[in-house]
Amino acid sequence: MKRRWIPIAIIAVVLAMLSSFQVAEGSYGVVMRFGKPVTVVEKAGLHFKLPSPIDTVVPIDMRMHLLDPEPGTYLTEDKKNLLVDSFLVWSVADPLLYYRAVGSRAGADARLSEIVRSVVGDVLSSYDFEAIVSTDGEKSGLAQIADDLRAAAANRAEATMGLTIHSAQVKRLNFPDQNKRAVFSRMESERQAISAGFRAQGKEEYDEIKAKTDREEAELLAAARRTATELRGTARAESARIYAEAYNADPELYAFLRSLEAAESAFGNDSTIVLPADHPLLKVLSDFPAPSQVEGGE
Repeated sequence: MKRRWIPIAIIAVVLAMLSSFQVAEGSYGVVMRFGKPVTVVEKAGLHFKLPSPIDTVVPIDMRMHLLDPEPGTYLTEDKKNLLVDSFLVWSVADPLLYYRAVGSRAGADARLSEIVRSVVGDVLSSYDFEAIVSTDGEKSGLAQIADDLRAAAANRAEATMGLTIHSAQVKRLNFPDQNKRAVFSRMESERQAISAGFRAQGKEEYDEIKAKTDREEAELLAAARRTATELRGTARAESARIYAEAYNADPELYAFLRSLEAAESAFGNDSTIVLPADHPLLKVLSDFPAPSQVEGGE
């Protein structure tokens, strides 16, 4: 009898194995009957179904997923080319619709990548470049664009794919290489124009300061020359007065001193002078008393 139960037990175990399935935390199980979805198991744990191949189970990951597609080039409303790197956060809301629409996460990522490229192009085409990079007001341009991207992606994906779009963001904006060169060239030209303006302003101020300084210098030199001329005139007048007083006081001494000054001016040290015997200078020198005579006189 015991041997009869062995095949039955084996068959029961096999049927139990073929009829049971497990749903992991964070996942749902879509029960497929002959390839068509019939029910969704939401509770995690051990569950039962008809044996395979009648029923099969497709696990659906209900957690949030990150879609990070390749950057793309888009046009703004004012025809500026931008290289945009964006991402999308999504999760499954309706497992049956999700399975019928895309079948797997790979299918969902492929569809969502197309949607992201489309909505980013549509949204950016309605904004000027200045509005995109603006930070004025309560909400920056990129924050407003993120709201628009999420709304547009949700409108296209949620109703048709059974998804929830939690966030759509632009993580980086850049210019394509050819636009970078044009932008940098324009920035360089603008900086050169600003620099030229500063240099012109500086040259104008320099010319004004130099003209003022030259004028003040000329006025100071003219005043100094007038003062010097007046002082020289006063000195000459005083000198003439002193000479006149000296001449009137002792004409012979005055003549003698003037002769000595003339001799000192005419001859230098160690000079040899040849004069005729009747030259006035010899008379002055011969009439000048010797030092011994002067001392003896004292």
